[in-house]
Amino acid sequence: MRTRRIAFLGIACLASALLAGCALVRGPADRVDEFVAAGAACTGSWWIGDPREGTSDEARVIAEAALAEAEVSPVALASTVSLLNDSKNDYERANTSAQALEREAYLLTVTLHVKDQLDTAGYPDIDRVVEVWSDSACS
Repeated sequence: MRTRRIAFLGIACLASALLAGCALVRGPADRVDEFVAAGAACTGSWWIGDPREGTSDEARVIAEAALAEAEVSPVALASTVSLLNDSKNDYERANTSAQALEREAYLLTVTLHVKDQLDTAGYPDIDRVVEVWSDSACS
């Protein structure tokens, strides 16, 4: 029993260090939102980054503006929840909590807005000139 507690504590510390390390490597988030997912208070964070050297300054400016202006309306969120549900198999649907689904949908709604704006400006996602990373936590 004591060994399990020590192992669990070690895993928890390692996971916390990895998450903190990711934030340190990326720096402060470009956007942070407080939102509710299935009744839980959550915080979402997004970072805009360059997947490779030579990323167009114009693409980065477009991505940053799109990230700042992205709104998560109830209609957009419902659409993304539906998209996520459609992309999951039966096992994944059965094992994904409502909170996890809504949290993922919120993050993805913002990310998709950025990618749509880049696509409209001539930077399709298939070229991946700008990357959008996100992370979230709920209490």
